Amino acid sequence: MEVIKVLQRVIVYIEDNLLNTVDLQTLSEYVEQSPFHLNQTFTMIIGMTPSEYQTARRMTEAAQDILNGHTRIIDIALKYGYNDANSFAHDYSNYHGISPLQTKTHQSMLKIKKRVSIKLTATETEPLNYTLQYKDELNLVGKNHHYHSNELDNHFLIPDLLEMLIENNYIEDFIKYNDEKPNQLFVIRRPLLDGLEVFVGVPSNRYPGHLDNYYLPRHHFATFNLQGELDFVVSEAWHHIENQWQLKMPYVHDDFYVEVYPLDISFDQETTKVQLWMPIDFKGID
Repeated sequence: MEVIKVLQRVIVYIEDNLLNTVDLQTLSEYVEQSPFHLNQTFTMIIGMTPSEYQTARRMTEAAQDILNGHTRIIDIALKYGYNDANSFAHDYSNYHGISPLQTKTHQSMLKIKKRVSIKLTATETEPLNYTLQYKDELNLVGKNHHYHSNELDNHFLIPDLLEMLIENNYIEDFIKYNDEKPNQLFVIRRPLLDGLEVFVGVPSNRYPGHLDNYYLPRHHFATFNLQGELDFVVSEAWHHIENQWQLKMPYVHDDFYVEVYPLDISFDQETTKVQLWMPIDFKGID
């Protein structure tokens, strides 16, 4: 499977460069995938971002160096690219919860992360239901947001954005221009070579000067109907898609991915109904 080969290449690259800090942009260029897709797939299958994995492995190896007792803390710090022992100790304590000097006396507290490898496994988890639908084009008005690849480590990127828009009354402003159906809030993610573009808005035929316009082209989608906590509902669906669904129906990479929310979206609600539209190559479906 192509996805397994890509992740294995990423893991090998990180392991070969543990003494250097490798950013997401470098990794994405190495495997020729957008930062968004690489980060998304790695996180959903490995359980942490590439950056988090590298930190875990670096701090694990550093702990082993300390336990072996043949090197001073300053030398270990320099080995892993730190300019001084204090900076290293700060990151070490943040990860392990103990200082480098406590390593030998509190070994049980060390968060050891061994090198991972990828393999296919069987599961009895029920697959998410979806329907294949053809969606017509839409004109939207709202706000565009661009995120650099180094910002994609945030597991709550979209919830944080939505919360900001709600608190600053942007959603309320968008709704004033929702003059055509569907009467819903759209969040569109579009991977870029150096990050991610996120548009949040509503269908509209009006184009107020203070808002951005977005054209959503007609396309075939696999539509997932979701319900859950706003912070987690979409990421849980992505976890299923990356681990199970794409094995039988690969989605179109580096395209646009659509989330559809109710206009009265609120973080005070215990559950929210959301649709996730995954673009598919309809011609490739058997």
